[in-house]
Amino acid sequence: MAVALTAPLATILLAAPAAQAASGTYTWITPAGQPFQVVEPPSDTCLELSGGAIRFSNDTTDTAFLYGTPDCSGGWALVGVGATWDAPTGVQAFAVRLGSTQ
Repeated sequence: MAVALTAPLATILLAAPAAQAASGTYTWITPAGQPFQVVEPPSDTCLELSGGAIRFSNDTTDTAFLYGTPDCSGGWALVGVGATWDAPTGVQAFAVRLGSTQ
């Protein structure tokens, strides 16, 4: 399965292992103010948030688990379906896993 990662000037395809997809999209804003969006992301797969995230909006059908490391170690914040997370000052998320922490 390929996941489309869109930014204002570029589209990047991420290869992901076979997994059930969460319906919908999630978006994040980097500290530099650059927005990214992923459409129909895979569930139960660790996905890096390029550039880090200071704001994360979950418009998928799965709960999002945000991590302070790019390898999804050390769980850290939950973003429910339809919710948005704004980072406290000096904090960034570097990866997300949708659906579960396993």
